[in-house]
Amino acid sequence: MDIRALTIPSPVTDDGLDQKASQSASYQSYVKALCSRNPSLQNLDSFLADPYDPVNVCRVAALEFREGVHRPIVRSEVDVDHLGRECDEDIQLRGSGKLLGRILIIEDLTKDVVEMLGSILGIDPLFFAMHLHVVSRSGMRHQTPDQATLPSRLSSQNFTNMSYHRAISCGATSIDGGRLQRDTAIDRKLIFLPSTTIGLVQHCLSVIRTNQHKLRNFWLALILVDPPISHKYYVDGQKRKEQSEVHLPSQPFLGPYEDFFVPKPILDGFGMETSGQRGSLTDDLQYYWTRALPECFDATDPSLQALSFYPLNIVAAEWVKYVAVMHHCIKQFEYQHNHLPELDQFHRDLAELQAWSRRTVLSQGKVEALIRLLRSPNFNSHRGDRQLDCLSEDLELILHKMQDAGRRLENTLPIVMTSVQIADTRRTYAEQADIKRLTVLALIFVPLTFIASLFSMNTENMPGSKDFWVYFAVAIPVTLLVVSIARPPLEFVRSTMSWFGFGDRRRRLQWRMSQIRTSQMKTEEFL
Repeated sequence: MDIRALTIPSPVTDDGLDQKASQSASYQSYVKALCSRNPSLQNLDSFLADPYDPVNVCRVAALEFREGVHRPIVRSEVDVDHLGRECDEDIQLRGSGKLLGRILIIEDLTKDVVEMLGSILGIDPLFFAMHLHVVSRSGMRHQTPDQATLPSRLSSQNFTNMSYHRAISCGATSIDGGRLQRDTAIDRKLIFLPSTTIGLVQHCLSVIRTNQHKLRNFWLALILVDPPISHKYYVDGQKRKEQSEVHLPSQPFLGPYEDFFVPKPILDGFGMETSGQRGSLTDDLQYYWTRALPECFDATDPSLQALSFYPLNIVAAEWVKYVAVMHHCIKQFEYQHNHLPELDQFHRDLAELQAWSRRTVLSQGKVEALIRLLRSPNFNSHRGDRQLDCLSEDLELILHKMQDAGRRLENTLPIVMTSVQIADTRRTYAEQADIKRLTVLALIFVPLTFIASLFSMNTENMPGSKDFWVYFAVAIPVTLLVVSIARPPLEFVRSTMSWFGFGDRRRRLQWRMSQIRTSQMKTEEFL
């Protein structure tokens, strides 16, 4: 069956009745029709209209919640070709109870999966557009969805998108300020910080919940995640060219993000905490959901807040790593006045500080959006829940640290400019000293050369002749005279006059003149 030919059902209402669409169309056509009134959806339209078929395979995992089972049943590998059945049908398992709900974790979203899910579930295109979050900054013709959408537009929605940066390190390999693209279905960029081996990778984690309806008697939630960091990248803007492929080994900066679970006591065993390699968000989410359910989670009818609890914690942990990168870069701009770098390095630092100013504002906006999400009345249906209150406090602390680091980077800008002035002044003094040396050389050799040209006309004064001494007898006094006129030795003259007593006589004369003026003033006052 061609998934592009599916019809788009209207979003399901709360009473479970479907409203029929006015006409049958593919999800791509539906998105294109909305672009005239919502320009921020153009990135989704371009993604769906891309004729290039990615070689990446979308990975899907399922978490099923059934009656009588306290932990979700995990199916780590779900066939993408049967994803439509996963959205509508109860796949019976031996010895399992009634299906209450299902969470589908989708890794590396492809356009075919977007077309399928959007058509079957009637998903708001803004959900996929905010997850893509791709835009070309050169020649940008529309805003990104997160910048164009106001909070009031998202307050009543059944989805949330959490964008963040994952910090990586390339060891000894350095791509100074370079920009690469990941080998993923969605264009995710990797930006390297200048003069470091640290890179920031774009990431997004999205959650959506759909209600029950007459064709599906269980709730369904989708969690969209990005694939793990690999060693394969492409030059920015040349992703489909084989010659632009870059192999770059990397690892998470300062290790993976910190686990937010309290570790089990040693007497209970610790095999589960140490097994497996971390890096895949799909595996991490399966681990968290199977270890413990959030306190606010109701398996019969979970809220969007409960479904987003673990994704929010993961994103918060990644933002902690981002703040660590900011503090690492602050040390980069600490100079010693006796070891100032070259002016070219100062210029690169100024450009990087300006980039950090923009980057910090955008990052603070993303964290503020998460805090605003937790405080939203429509999202926060579990008021008084201690876990959610702690999560909100964690995000506020991260925002405070990010603002503090941003202010320190901003305050570093005038320090760098002052250091530039100091380095420029030192270079000017060095150039002036060099010019003085060249001037002295010119004052010495120009007269000597001029006198030599005059004496070269007479063969009797040539080198080796008996009258060659005449050249020195004339050239040396003339050279000394020229040098003394061009650069008079004032200090030598003053010291000589002082040695002969001229300075003392002048001081005595000045003292006598001052005494005469003082006596005249007293006489005038007396009269």
